[in-house]
Amino acid sequence: MSLSERFSSLFRGFGGAHGQTTVLDTQREGKKKAKSFLVREPLTLDLVQQHLDGKRGVGSVPIDETNNCYFGALDIDDYNLDLIALYKKVERLKLPLVMCRSKSGGAHCFLFSKEWVDAKDMQRSLQHMSSALGYGESEIFPKQIKLHLD
Repeated sequence: MSLSERFSSLFRGFGGAHGQTTVLDTQREGKKKAKSFLVREPLTLDLVQQHLDGKRGVGSVPIDETNNCYFGALDIDDYNLDLIALYKKVERLKLPLVMCRSKSGGAHCFLFSKEWVDAKDMQRSLQHMSSALGYGESEIFPKQIKLHLD
């Protein structure tokens, strides 16, 4: 299985659209200015490979047509973030999160499920985890508990 196939398997979501992001500039406080938008086309293996190659920013829409999720994420926008300290806190609290540095210098913390779960339950779990980490105001994905196709 290729790396793009493995990523596509982990980041399963809505099959009818995907997100794209273009980094434009760096603003004050270190945050990179970016334009994000929804593309009403499936997220293909080629697009995922371009993302992995650093050529195009793409992302899966976590919530599917049945309002279930296989993964969710916290977007921690703290640009002076000590990623090592955050990792140690995740470990100490035994939270099942996979962390990585975000484009803007914060962190993305992913929660993966072994099976599809209701989007409301995924959001609730991520809200508890973000609060436990001291980042209760972090953006949570999925953003909604019901898929709105409009």
